Amino acid sequence: MGLLDITLMIAIAGGAFWLLYRSLWKKKGCCGSDGCGGSCH
Repeated sequence: MGLLDITLMIAIAGGAFWLLYRSLWKKKGCCGSDGCGGSCH
């Protein structure tokens, strides 16, 4: 594997983990950050 392949793999994995973390964090609770709009159920 070349340096470009490793860099690309790290970037893709990092983006996937970031999206997973964001989606789980948003489902865990409400009003933790932006986008709540007073709809805490």
